[in-house]
Amino acid sequence: MNRLLFLSTFLSVFLLAHPKTFGQLGLPGNTLTLDKIEVTDIFSAGSNQVNDGIINKSSISPSLTAPSLTTTVNRTVSNIWRLELDANQDENQISVSYGLNSDQGTTNSLSKGGISEQIKVSITPINPTIDPNSAKRILQGGAIFNLDFSDIKIPGVYSGTLTITFTGI
Repeated sequence: MNRLLFLSTFLSVFLLAHPKTFGQLGLPGNTLTLDKIEVTDIFSAGSNQVNDGIINKSSISPSLTAPSLTTTVNRTVSNIWRLELDANQDENQISVSYGLNSDQGTTNSLSKGGISEQIKVSITPINPTIDPNSAKRILQGGAIFNLDFSDIKIPGVYSGTLTITFTGI
């Protein structure tokens, strides 16, 4: 813990003195919003449908198939961050990790204010790439957010704090 604190303090001071030495970081915004979970994400196409069926008072012919229901959804965000590299920096030496804490402080979760239910989230990093459309050497990266909402009972907006850690810069 002391070593990490020292390294963090050292890098902060060093970056202020030499901002181009390690590159410049850019985030496209302070808020990252994932696409809403839609009904089509939960039920597969055609589940709970009767095609050319007959509905009587007591039965449906042919009978309905068992519904195909999923409680996990993936959301991909390709460009969460951008890092300007100097000519001598090797992008292959830079690694990125992601951490997520709910607003209630639980790791790997999103929470909704005032309730104890949380969406479990695992994050799969997308390998960083050099932006081919930039005149400068810009390393950029993203992640896949795997959302497991099997434990929630209340719909709404769930949120948390995303932490991005760079090593090798």
